Amino acid sequence: MGINPGSVVCRWVAIAAIAAGMVTVASAQNIRSITFVSVKPDRIGDFQTELKELHALMKKDNSTRYSSVWMSLTGPREYAIVSYHSKWSELDAGADPNTKDDAGDLARLQTRMVDCAASWRRTIEEIQPDLSLPTSTEMPKMVRVLTTVVRPEKYKEYLDLVKSDVLPAAQKGGLKTYIFAEARYGAPNTQVSSVIAMDKWADLDEPLGIEKALGKEGYQALLVKVRPLIVQAEVNEYRFEPDLSYLPPAPTK
Repeated sequence: MGINPGSVVCRWVAIAAIAAGMVTVASAQNIRSITFVSVKPDRIGDFQTELKELHALMKKDNSTRYSSVWMSLTGPREYAIVSYHSKWSELDAGADPNTKDDAGDLARLQTRMVDCAASWRRTIEEIQPDLSLPTSTEMPKMVRVLTTVVRPEKYKEYLDLVKSDVLPAAQKGGLKTYIFAEARYGAPNTQVSSVIAMDKWADLDEPLGIEKALGKEGYQALLVKVRPLIVQAEVNEYRFEPDLSYLPPAPTK
């Protein structure tokens, strides 16, 4: 995707302005905004520096526009900037009043970050609590993201299968995190994603989550049910980048 400098400046301003909400899903924060940024290979260090400085200014100003940053470990090299929202109206939010004294510096940092970007794309999803496990407050070190495009005529059947087979297996398999979301904007409207937490690649040396719960034969039987319902599925891994994220203060005991 090509970069239009003027429009990308607006996009980076929007990223800083709308990143409201907790970085872990609160009970009512079911709207998830994800901006994927591909950084020029020779500008990765610059991008990280500008992002850290941007968040340092926001922290100084006590901004409440929080977001978490994740780096892809598979697929294209990119960063995913994730924020959660309770209402769609939060996406209309303008500049944070808390940062007005540093607005000029923030704008300059955002412009420099744009110069580091080769491309960007944004998707907005709606998390379905009845198809997800209760949210853990612990931030994962890694996440495995399964993105599935479902056949339009099989969409309801697929959701029913998630509810009847997949979700109970995720719970039985001891997953701390299983978040199921439907794409609303920026992706096909029959695209869904499921996110599970991991600590390290070594977690995959043994059956994990759903496969662990169902066993080898049961898991293969589930795949036999799933395959006729979907167009394609892709799994990718992301690593949480705490130094690049702007998180809420830890609760005081």
